[in-house]
Amino acid sequence: MFDLRPLFAAAFWTCCSSALPTLVTATSFAAAPAAQEGARLRGPKGQGHGLADLPDALAADDVRWRVGAGVGHSSPVLWERDLFLTRLGDGAGEREVVCYDADTGAQRWARAFGFRAHDQHKLNSFASSTPAVDADGVYVLWTSGDTLLAMALDHDGETAWRRELGGFYSNHGSAVSPVLCGDLMIVANEHQGEDCFVTALDRRTGETAWRVERKQHARWACYSPPFLYEPEGDAPVLLLASYAHGLTAIEPETGALRWQADLGFKNRFIAAPCLSGELLLVNTGSGDSGKECVVFDLKGGAVDEPEVRYRPRRGLPYVPAAIAVDGVFYLFSDSGFCSGVDAASGDRLWRERTQHRFFSSPVTNGRVIYIGDREGHLHSFALGRHEILGSLDLGAPICATPALARGRMFVRTADELVCLGPAGK
Repeated sequence: MFDLRPLFAAAFWTCCSSALPTLVTATSFAAAPAAQEGARLRGPKGQGHGLADLPDALAADDVRWRVGAGVGHSSPVLWERDLFLTRLGDGAGEREVVCYDADTGAQRWARAFGFRAHDQHKLNSFASSTPAVDADGVYVLWTSGDTLLAMALDHDGETAWRRELGGFYSNHGSAVSPVLCGDLMIVANEHQGEDCFVTALDRRTGETAWRVERKQHARWACYSPPFLYEPEGDAPVLLLASYAHGLTAIEPETGALRWQADLGFKNRFIAAPCLSGELLLVNTGSGDSGKECVVFDLKGGAVDEPEVRYRPRRGLPYVPAAIAVDGVFYLFSDSGFCSGVDAASGDRLWRERTQHRFFSSPVTNGRVIYIGDREGHLHSFALGRHEILGSLDLGAPICATPALARGRMFVRTADELVCLGPAGK
């Protein structure tokens, strides 16, 4: 949000109870501030779509500014001109939340917080979880030692609240990102330890709205963020993908279980789910490759357990999420395969090997797909066919997922935060 080799570098690092959950009124859930383009990992609904006035083939002249970003794999998030990022601090055992001016790259403030180190994969970092942001604050989820922490800061960097939520253990470390649903901050905590749960916190106070205990799995922690499915004419439902439970639907207001589609997955979930119409793609993997991919038909899925439509078999991603554009699932595998799958039928439209390896997830402005590779190139892929339209070398590996907002693209590399877009804006 990892596993044997690539796990924690994607930008997911740019989501029956033992006690009845506390009820939250539907009014408070619906009274959410309006979301903005880059307010969470992979933008609105977490699907990688956004608005950016970018050329199909990016060049050095499209770079508006670049600044040092520090160590971390989290993706940038934005609210108006405020751009937020997490990183390791200068002092030992320090982690920072940083705010930049999105138009100039100037650092507005940095707030440091102490933490205790813990086990993690060599490709993970202690700042891998991507925050969420709204008009009131920036919401951070990370671990210190064996404890899962949540906190909120206002846009001036002052701490609004801080909570210790419970335990967390994974030999690959942590990375799952929080998701805002109305006035709730949703946290999925499924890991290799015993204290597994999904919880909703009041975003204004940090108080627990509901908490549902989840089953432990001693081998695989889950890093896939929660997904809010909003079917037309029906109430929203939270979908959670994990090894221990399969695909689970719960009511976001109460945490009540609607259904659980446990297909006996055998590998780790890292990537965010990808939606095309009513078809939801989830993928798992281990080592350095995707292993399982399932497309569920969510027609009626807000209430009833969905059917499996098909299972793509080759060229599967593990860390990168898929992206759907105009009825096609685009898959970019960790090892460099690029595939197009007809979302309705499951027919493979193409599958080609590139010379690039991916941890970052793709984003699109509706004209082309952009994705960064582990060598530091930002590629532009054509829609509807396998064709690389251009590649821009940013000089350092790209593991975080770019953010599209304010008509521009914001890319975190291993060294820098880079803004690309038209001049004069």
